[in-house]
Amino acid sequence: MTGFSIHPQAITEFDEAFEHYLEIDPELGASFEQTVFKYIQEIVAAPLRFSIRKPPTRRVNLTPRFGAYYIAYMIWRDKPVILAIAHGARRPYYWRKRISESKKLF
Repeated sequence: MTGFSIHPQAITEFDEAFEHYLEIDPELGASFEQTVFKYIQEIVAAPLRFSIRKPPTRRVNLTPRFGAYYIAYMIWRDKPVILAIAHGARRPYYWRKRISESKKLF
């Protein structure tokens, strides 16, 4: 399995969270960015590693430092598709509609 896809709204979520942390402290913003990229690399390397939530989605928490955030993804056509970079305490599962959207996009 190689590569991955990312829903456009997940990119927006990443950008917003990154900007938020960057405003607090540039090092914090950089750390958030590195954490997200590290977990995306882990998802691509071993997509079945992380726990299934509501099928077909999986979730990985951005622990320890950014544990309030998680990456929601699914495997579609043998490739991980990042559905959301979400805050765990805000609107649970708001991104579920992206499953069917992603199947059309990718």
